[in-house]
Amino acid sequence: MPNILLTGITSCESRGVEALARSLATSLTAAPDTTVTVLTQTPDLDSEALAGSGADCTADPFVVSRSWATMRPVETEQHRRERASRLVKQADLVLATGGDLHTSDYGVSTSYLAVLDRAQKLGIPTAMVGQSVGFTDPAEQAAFTVTAQRLDLLTVRESTTWAYLTGPLALPEDRVVLAADPAFLLQPSSPDRTAQLLADAGLDATQEYVCLAPSRGVTRYSPISDAQHLDALTRLADTLWRVRCRPLVLVPHCHDSREHNDDRLLARQIAARLPNVPVHVLDADGTGAGDYKAVLGGAELVVSERLHASIGALSSGTPAVALGHSPKFHGVLADTYGPDVPPGDVHRDIAAFTADPGAAEHLAHLDTEKLRDHLATRLPTQAALATADIARVRALLNS
Repeated sequence: MPNILLTGITSCESRGVEALARSLATSLTAAPDTTVTVLTQTPDLDSEALAGSGADCTADPFVVSRSWATMRPVETEQHRRERASRLVKQADLVLATGGDLHTSDYGVSTSYLAVLDRAQKLGIPTAMVGQSVGFTDPAEQAAFTVTAQRLDLLTVRESTTWAYLTGPLALPEDRVVLAADPAFLLQPSSPDRTAQLLADAGLDATQEYVCLAPSRGVTRYSPISDAQHLDALTRLADTLWRVRCRPLVLVPHCHDSREHNDDRLLARQIAARLPNVPVHVLDADGTGAGDYKAVLGGAELVVSERLHASIGALSSGTPAVALGHSPKFHGVLADTYGPDVPPGDVHRDIAAFTADPGAAEHLAHLDTEKLRDHLATRLPTQAALATADIARVRALLNS
């Protein structure tokens, strides 16, 4: 029975992480007798979040985050090392996802290489799929390059990363495959479930709506303050209502146990500032990635500070605009929309957006029907690229 060890997962408290893990696990375990073991910081929570995907979850013995320490089982250092060795030896393939872990944004890239390095020393196949990569730290870049050169498969989710890996990092062009984010394959929740979620948030099922997906953590990676950020998003929400005359659904894509990264808190702050605007916060406990994809996919327009909230909309054919803090946003949005849509229309740097008082007006007046029609011509390609990654992983597992 082939076993895939899935690394690069932090916690499904982030619905973007859940979208990655669920999409891969569901697709890969569809093959007969294939098992997927997910290394994570929150194994009990993720076992519940990934129920039905075919994935088993265990505490990551290679990366131990102090901020999630209370959500992991207590174990001695010797037990952790023994468990790490056993997990790798039982694997037929070590597969790394994680989106943008291998950047200098978070300072964790090198730690997440450890399991791949261990597997490579034992001759176990290794792969990375759906990556966005970019470093400002030379030591992180050097460590990544060494591991990447030994991978059996390396795919990236946007052309900006492909150019970086084959350019500055000098990896051979035939060893780096341009694909798409695995979350393009995520299945949305049923229409009945979606209607109930919207009703519970106070929205009539017949109403058209606009979604805003805020990120409480974005200020940690940009020069703006929390107060400036809240002011900008409040102005944006008010402008969207005034221009588009649609109720707003706030989608907190990260239900983090760590306050600094909990989008629910920011969504509630925005709503409290707009007592005269129909704002509905979709933050019920148990709301998963598939639920959010269904809600985002039903919107007229999505403005998101979380990349996977954007992908949830885009993969449903719904126009999405990203307010980002790193090249991954530009890369994914530009590749999805293609060269005929100006990047400035669908992606803004969050610091520049905050500083520009006219930026909210521009986003609110976007021609969503034109964007929707354009997406319809592009989505089959993105879905095919993501599906091809699954085929590559299966071929590697069976080789």
